[in-house]
Amino acid sequence: MNLKLEAKYLRLEKSRNLLLDELEVLDEGLLNTQTQEGKWSIIQHVAHLILVDRVTMGFVQHKLRKKEELASSSFTNYIKSFLLKLALQSGRKYKAPAPVATVPDTAVLSDLRKEWDDVRFTLEDVLTETPDELLDKCLFKHPFAGPLTLPQTLTFLQDHFDHHLRIIQQLKHQLIS
Repeated sequence: MNLKLEAKYLRLEKSRNLLLDELEVLDEGLLNTQTQEGKWSIIQHVAHLILVDRVTMGFVQHKLRKKEELASSSFTNYIKSFLLKLALQSGRKYKAPAPVATVPDTAVLSDLRKEWDDVRFTLEDVLTETPDELLDKCLFKHPFAGPLTLPQTLTFLQDHFDHHLRIIQQLKHQLIS
């Protein structure tokens, strides 16, 4: 695996495992509790993160399988990727795009952990198998930011995770207080 991708992947994995280990000690009922009507529970945020990882990797795998010419990254792609980063770090809440908005009403954390493990094994395989000459090609299309390279996609996944981590921490604080 390319060293740049490996560093981003390892950070994603460390973040994910720290969160899951932290949540593992909480009661399943607490994890499935909505603090406000119509707002996601902690477990629903976790399910959404898994879904985003799965959909993102599916898109990347699809692009890698197609034999068409892949677009190279441009300055515009870089700017849009940077704006996406700023948006996710802003603390504002956003409505999830339709393909990743449907989460289960309730779930079991251990089942979600296994599911996320499988998704991340796929991600690791994709990162390992992607040749370096494709790292500046747009392999993912974010619904708002548009085309992203694989390194930009990993940055998006980390920023998206961090965005939801802040929300999860707030929910956890509300539920435990």
